[in-house]
Amino acid sequence: MVRRLLAVTAAVVLALACASPTLPLPPPVAPELGPAPDADHVALVATCGGAEPGTIIVIVNNSPNVPNDQAVGGARTDGCGAWDATVYAHAGDFLDITQELGTESSQTLVWQVPSQP
Repeated sequence: MVRRLLAVTAAVVLALACASPTLPLPPPVAPELGPAPDADHVALVATCGGAEPGTIIVIVNNSPNVPNDQAVGGARTDGCGAWDATVYAHAGDFLDITQELGTESSQTLVWQVPSQP
């Protein structure tokens, strides 16, 4: 009886371990600049595969010159992982970009805003 209980317990634990994800959520791919709406904002664009489908993209501008109420932006990815967002930023600012899915959060992609062409 004890052997049977141990065998069943081991099988259940093994099944649950195999059902849990083993790969961490990767950071999103670096976006490209889209047309800027004004001098204080940049448009970020990532095409299909830029992130995992159905995730939330979080963008934080770390510049001390950015007003606190405008330092965070974000977007939701579509079915192929594409996303776009407009955030308060200037050339040279560093943006921390992550993606979140449920309780998982990716490592941070640190991306410097390039000069607008």
